Amino acid sequence: MYKKQDPSLSDLRKEKEYFEEVDAFELLEETPSPRKCTTWVMGEEQQAVPHNLTAILTRWGLSEVTETSLDKPVEKSLLPFFNKLAIEERDEEGEGEEEVAGTETVEPHVGQHGLPVGEDECVSAFTELLMVCKQTAPVSLREVLSAYCDPGSIKKLGEGTYGEAFRVGPTVCKIVPIDGEILVNNEVQKKSKEVLEEALLSLTLNNLRKEGENSCTGFIETIDFRVCRGAYDAELIRAWEDWDAKNGSENDHPKIFSDNQCYVVFVLSDGGTDLESFVLLDYKEVQSLLLQVTASLAVAETACEFEHRDLHWGNILLSRDKTEDISFTLGGERKNATTFGLRVSIIDFTLSRINTGDAILFLDLSADPELFKGEKGNKQCETYRAMKKVTKDCWGGSFPKTNVLWLIYLVDILLLKKPFKRTRDDERDLRSLKKQMSLYQSARECLMDSFFSGLLVAA
Repeated sequence: MYKKQDPSLSDLRKEKEYFEEVDAFELLEETPSPRKCTTWVMGEEQQAVPHNLTAILTRWGLSEVTETSLDKPVEKSLLPFFNKLAIEERDEEGEGEEEVAGTETVEPHVGQHGLPVGEDECVSAFTELLMVCKQTAPVSLREVLSAYCDPGSIKKLGEGTYGEAFRVGPTVCKIVPIDGEILVNNEVQKKSKEVLEEALLSLTLNNLRKEGENSCTGFIETIDFRVCRGAYDAELIRAWEDWDAKNGSENDHPKIFSDNQCYVVFVLSDGGTDLESFVLLDYKEVQSLLLQVTASLAVAETACEFEHRDLHWGNILLSRDKTEDISFTLGGERKNATTFGLRVSIIDFTLSRINTGDAILFLDLSADPELFKGEKGNKQCETYRAMKKVTKDCWGGSFPKTNVLWLIYLVDILLLKKPFKRTRDDERDLRSLKKQMSLYQSARECLMDSFFSGLLVAA
């Protein structure tokens, strides 16, 4: 005899089938591909085409240099620029009467053991890095830190493979050792060229904070860059050891650095706590988080072909204030986004790709095959492999779909890893959003999804 099914059990079964259907979209694993060794400039694949640094600096108002040619020998071509900077700095301090000696020379970059670096490309990149930082030579870490606080108050906030993060007064300083010969955390130190491109990329994103056809404030503000040289400062070591005692560092102790070690210090605004550690209260905050990240990616994607390419939950910072909405402009259309008091800042552009208008900057991830060999089933590792499939291992091209992959990852993390007050309907909406995102090709398309419509109003 047929037994009538309990309606509640039927609903649960249907809901389970629905979730299984939505979750059927999986990030696919991709096999290794041959390395690509080309540089991409203005969307065309070419061989070793340098970026026009003078044009980039002029665009950001960092320099008014028009005579210097970076094709000339570094020491000769940049000397007038460094002398000009020195004069300008003294003028600002009221000491403009003093002339700069015409015999002044640029201090050469030295390796870990104090020997000049032999490769012209490395010297050029290091000198360009000094230009971006408005420096004629490296300074000490203490000089940089003292500008923002009493060094005794410094606290370590976190660490990564290539650097350490410290709270320095109202700022956060990311300190990255560069160009040294010793391995740090079992990795080769970053080269000047790599951090130069990250600095230029950060400046381009900073530019989005200005009013324009495409503008937003969702990316962390970079306040300054500084090139330093010397052993790790004693107060940094103290802060590092305090953090290690509480958290157990996975990084090498900074006492390994010699007096000839060089660093780049990224001075950033304080964006709050990373998503991994932040306690979300309710579904409204989750909606706000997804909206702000999606809108920021959409704006940067439209303005400068930006792809983050590493937007895991450690690279999204959150804080709370009393602001109920924020504004952004996309394609000339100004909109207000409801925040429910939550503020989002996207950080860490190490793996990112961007078109500055004068060059395309990116990290060739084909040179790091280990990145794609992470744990199977891990959402972050699977996203790296999915990016590789989308880009076909050609990382200089424009593939806004990579932003979509990280938005899908973010929805997964919110569903699986982050507790917050939610209903069954809330979960259904998030899973539906994930399914819809799999059909989109860019963050801008994702922003048009009905999930966000009730949170956006014309400004």
